[in-house]
Amino acid sequence: MALVHEVNSRGAADVLVHEVNSRGAADLLVCKVDSRGPANNNDGLWCEVGSRGPASSLIHWVNSRGAADLLICYVNSRGASGWQHDHPLKGKL
Repeated sequence: MALVHEVNSRGAADVLVHEVNSRGAADLLVCKVDSRGPANNNDGLWCEVGSRGPASSLIHWVNSRGAADLLICYVNSRGASGWQHDHPLKGKL
């Protein structure tokens, strides 16, 4: 499930994330959703939550690709979302 909450500190984050503009450069294609239901058991559908409590992942945005644990590219379609290849975080967001 990908209920994500953005934190301001690298040390408090579960995952360091960097956004790329190209689908081919991304580890994960992400579609934002407004409700938690669709985000259940789907790493590619992210529902942003306002607090740490319900979050399944605490993320921190980084400016450098090299410093990131995960490279994402946003997509507009739920069907296009998902992992591009095997990744250590697969199933853990």
